[in-house]
Amino acid sequence: MTIDEAKRVRIVDFLAQLGHRAQYMKSEQYWYLSPLRKEVTPSFKVNDRLNEWYDFGEATGGDLVELGKYLCETKSVSEALAYIERHVNGVSLPKTRTLPTTFRPVEADMKNLIIVPLRHHALFSYLHSRMIDSDIGRMFCKEVHYELRQRRYFALAFGNISGGYEVRNPYYKGCIKNKDISLILQSRGETQSRVCLFEGFMDFLSYLTLKQTDDSAICINAPCDHLIMNSISNLKKTLTYLQKYTYIHCYLDNDLAGQKTVETVAGMYDRRVYNESNRYAGYKDLNDYLRGKKQ
Repeated sequence: MTIDEAKRVRIVDFLAQLGHRAQYMKSEQYWYLSPLRKEVTPSFKVNDRLNEWYDFGEATGGDLVELGKYLCETKSVSEALAYIERHVNGVSLPKTRTLPTTFRPVEADMKNLIIVPLRHHALFSYLHSRMIDSDIGRMFCKEVHYELRQRRYFALAFGNISGGYEVRNPYYKGCIKNKDISLILQSRGETQSRVCLFEGFMDFLSYLTLKQTDDSAICINAPCDHLIMNSISNLKKTLTYLQKYTYIHCYLDNDLAGQKTVETVAGMYDRRVYNESNRYAGYKDLNDYLRGKKQ
């Protein structure tokens, strides 16, 4: 079996062949009790659309080849491929998946990208619909213009530490250039003892908007740096950056993924971690709290 052949095997079906059944499923996300260790609540997620897995307890993930290496406790790709082949041969698992080989990210077709200061009235209107303060949006966001399939578009652009941008408008959510975390320091060149952790930049902007209104029920009354993950898949890198902080305030979503992320952070940093999602219990995330949109 080759690496490409292994990557075309559906992970969900492969796990089923090994006797693992999803405990929870939402959209195309399958949640399992981790096959890598014993646990009582599911912390192992498979994105069926991308055919990739992520283990929150181990803060690692990847394709089926990487999973094979973990399952047979080896760093050898050839041993992992042999392990996968043994469990695939002779059973009715699909040997090919067309989606990973044909799926092309829309960002790959974007042309003539231009990044400018935020000024378009439609983007300010979008921020207003999310109840984000305009001045805060202007301070931390830019505006990206791009051509896609011979039409021009524009969107909010929020920078990360690798020079990439999280991109948002009412109709599109994605990333251009490099996917990475964003780190906003309270004072340039100086690290605070506290950091607030967010999954996405809309929650970060919501937090600053709430802080501007002196919402003490939500916000920390102390100088804080801010770390925005921009994706749960950036958790491993996030954990590295968090080690320098004495107090870690987690403002993550009130859902299974958010809960598992907090558990993973707390598993590494223990008493330094504070689960602040209790402050907006009954709401999915900080932006829903800001908008008064209960679950």
